[in-house]
Amino acid sequence: MGTRLNGKGLLLDLDGTLADSVPALRAVYFAFLSGLGATGTDDEFGRLNGPPLAEIIRVLKKAHGLRDEPAALLRRYSDMIRHAHQTAPPVGGATELLQEARTRGWKIAVVTSSARSAAWDWLVRSGLSDRVDAVVGGDEVANGKPAPDPYVLGLSRVNCAAAVSLAVEDSRLGAMSAVAAGLSTWVVADPTDRSGWPAEVGFVSGLPDLLEILRTC
Repeated sequence: MGTRLNGKGLLLDLDGTLADSVPALRAVYFAFLSGLGATGTDDEFGRLNGPPLAEIIRVLKKAHGLRDEPAALLRRYSDMIRHAHQTAPPVGGATELLQEARTRGWKIAVVTSSARSAAWDWLVRSGLSDRVDAVVGGDEVANGKPAPDPYVLGLSRVNCAAAVSLAVEDSRLGAMSAVAAGLSTWVVADPTDRSGWPAEVGFVSGLPDLLEILRTC
């Protein structure tokens, strides 16, 4: 017999969704390339919002002809991101949303392209770790976002079915991952151009908008 799934899951991305870290990550991206004699662009940074760090390094190494070995580049980028996370506050409404979900019996997972340890450290520093049941890091899956693997693993860790669970994202690649895993997906963004976004997603202006959605599910 298979494992019986138990309850509803709320699965959330970290950077830009729970953590107000995108400005700091943007600064990391430009500083990382500048330190290696390369020049970044806002367009490239936007395209790299979502995939795991190893994929980001692969893209940057090829696009900018970076000479260092991928492992060394990954360590350098990871260390810079870990430092950036130390100063990133929670997004407005994050604490209230997680508390509402917890009060209503939802299982909560953070599904991120960052390393699992970095995500957990941020949750502890932000005082949110006691509201989260599981964390999935980009370093734990063979195929990161936009593949469904991170969210499939997240559902497994909280023992919840996709059909009765919700995902919250802020990036197109993240939304694609969640939809591919069968989750009802909400995106914290209001893009003027919605081409390229999965047709199934809903858009909200901020995490507080999701409180009423939780109450009606």
